[in-house]
Amino acid sequence: MAVANTPGLDLDHSCWPENTEGLTLDFGPFETVHRWTRMPECDEFVGARRSKHTVVAYKDAIYVFGGDNGHTMLNDLLIFNIKDKSWGRAFTTGSPPAQRYHHSAVVHEGSMFVFGGYTGDIHSNSNLTNKNDLFEYNFDKCQWLEWRFEGRKPVARAAHGAAVYGCKLWIFAGYDGNARLNDMWTVSLSETPFWEKVNQKGHIPPTCCNFALAVARDSMFVFSGQSGAKITNNLFQFRFNQNEWTRISTEHILHGAPPPPEKRYGHTVVAFDRNLYVFGGATGQTLPNDLHCFDLDSQTWSVIYPSSNSQVPTGRLFHAASVVGDAMYIFGGTVDNIVRSGEMYRFQFSRYPKCTLHEDYGKLLKNQQFCDLIFMVGKDNVEIKAHISVVAARSSWLEEKIRNAKEQRSQEDIQSTEPITIYLPDADHIALQMVLSYIYTDRILPTQDGQEHNSNEVILMMMDVYRLSIKFQMGRLEQLCIQYLESCINHKNVLVALHNAAKLSLDSIK
Repeated sequence: MAVANTPGLDLDHSCWPENTEGLTLDFGPFETVHRWTRMPECDEFVGARRSKHTVVAYKDAIYVFGGDNGHTMLNDLLIFNIKDKSWGRAFTTGSPPAQRYHHSAVVHEGSMFVFGGYTGDIHSNSNLTNKNDLFEYNFDKCQWLEWRFEGRKPVARAAHGAAVYGCKLWIFAGYDGNARLNDMWTVSLSETPFWEKVNQKGHIPPTCCNFALAVARDSMFVFSGQSGAKITNNLFQFRFNQNEWTRISTEHILHGAPPPPEKRYGHTVVAFDRNLYVFGGATGQTLPNDLHCFDLDSQTWSVIYPSSNSQVPTGRLFHAASVVGDAMYIFGGTVDNIVRSGEMYRFQFSRYPKCTLHEDYGKLLKNQQFCDLIFMVGKDNVEIKAHISVVAARSSWLEEKIRNAKEQRSQEDIQSTEPITIYLPDADHIALQMVLSYIYTDRILPTQDGQEHNSNEVILMMMDVYRLSIKFQMGRLEQLCIQYLESCINHKNVLVALHNAAKLSLDSIK
């Protein structure tokens, strides 16, 4: 470490003994956030280019297992050293898993666990076999070991998802060779091993394969994939402790946020900090290379734009990704339809503190501290408190109502510190609370307690919100409501929506 001399004081470094212990500060290297960097490519003499493989991170290394090179399946184990940026073949003892692709691999404590996948000759469909075997590779011993089980086991599968939580391996969905699945199984990795089928609850995802998942906040998040003959872009959350699924509603319209990524399969998802990151995959005829981010706090999607000095990878599918430190590494995949890749790319995450402005204003509304405005709503005069300065800044109509109320009080020579009162006899108090939520936080959460976003109750309530947005002259909220209603109204709820639009005299909605 370089030491700056104090003015007027000279330090004679020659008199320091050789064994003097100094303070060393290691700050680097610094990386530009959101920067893509191409790492050294895996040479062919080390390992083949590949797709449909797995990668896992352990300490300062990334391990690549299996996949296919376009001609044959693979079962070699490659290692990429993060610090040296060098490739090599991992030393192994014991019997490794058979050659395979579309398997899964996860890390628990000091081992990698490989489950299932396809084996056989990729040029002969009749020779392809799904597996439901489980192998462990111990990193310190460099040893492969196959786990043996008695009793029930998951049906053999490939293109499934795997996660580790609570010292257990969790297996979800996939393809068994004839049909897509949506079952879930778990096995302990620290006790006597036996497979147990999970009794899933809630909004269980449909049968699917070639999706991606990540673990964060005591939950497993599953995004997109192939479901039947369709490609999806749904995001589901599975809470391990409750065995319960929830579909995360894409109410991006009312959050003023971008839509979710396009429907896709063969992509990757990783978790870092408070975000999920989605890269690559096939959206049909295209292989996009944009990076999408889902904020677990705000429940909104965004697109991450790379820094100006980035080496952005080309679009690809059936690649693999893992997180080491504060960076994501992606390796391999299929590019240009049939070409396998041996490229490794690094993406530098950012960990900026989250902006809490919306949440802070939301707390101000919820706690109702320092309120100087009262709305008396509906025929029953339901009382709702708010703040003049916030409300007046967001609605010119309400600003005028507040000003008139103040002038009326002055004309009556009433010197009062009591809150200003605004009467809204034709408004719905729940709808007004939602409008106030938008005024304070710039977003609305229309669904509550598991409601579907296109249910009759939600549609009718959003019509009331739309009516208030017109009355309050809030043009942006008005347009957001129109977009939301257009996206939600379908053949199941159109008659109810039409009836309510007539009742509320919303001719534009009709």
